[in-house]
Amino acid sequence: MVNYRMEKADVALEDASFLSDSGRYNLAANRLYYALYYAASALLLSQGIVTKRHSGLIAQMHLHFVKTNILTVEEGALFKVMFDLRHEGDYEDFIDVERADIEEYAPQVTALVKKLKELI
Repeated sequence: MVNYRMEKADVALEDASFLSDSGRYNLAANRLYYALYYAASALLLSQGIVTKRHSGLIAQMHLHFVKTNILTVEEGALFKVMFDLRHEGDYEDFIDVERADIEEYAPQVTALVKKLKELI
């Protein structure tokens, strides 16, 4: 399951790049968030930690990896930022994710996914 989730994270990053290049920024934000989600869930599973909700995953990452200084506060904050960006792009009317958002966050998400993979 851990390997499967990491594969899904890699595919989501590829999808985000393709969607961003196509100008589909709402969908790119969705894929960036899910790349982070899948990688984090893989890391938690590798530690025997199972979550059922997005909020639970974020809370468990903070408890086990941010508070213990394995991840920085900024890396921990990226989970909430991407969750909110994805939520706005997916569910809010008349609010669109912009290219600048993707350009800012895509490298950060990619780096954090890589770090989570290394922690496994």
